[in-house]
Amino acid sequence: MSSLQASTTKPGIKPVFHLRTDLSMAEHVDAAIQLQSSLGTLCALELMKAKGIPHQVTARVLGQPQKRRLRD
Repeated sequence: MSSLQASTTKPGIKPVFHLRTDLSMAEHVDAAIQLQSSLGTLCALELMKAKGIPHQVTARVLGQPQKRRLRD
């Protein structure tokens, strides 16, 4: 499983894609996204904490879905 993230710094700039390199973390993040949609953000947050996902990643994934990495 490899996923990409599109990121831009200014409107009109083409996106730059970042490849996920930690597949274990990627699997935990994907599970948390599914958990958020079914059981809510608090459950997803607790899973990400338990799996040691960095706070910056947790905040982006759960709080800014438009900045999530694209899926295959």
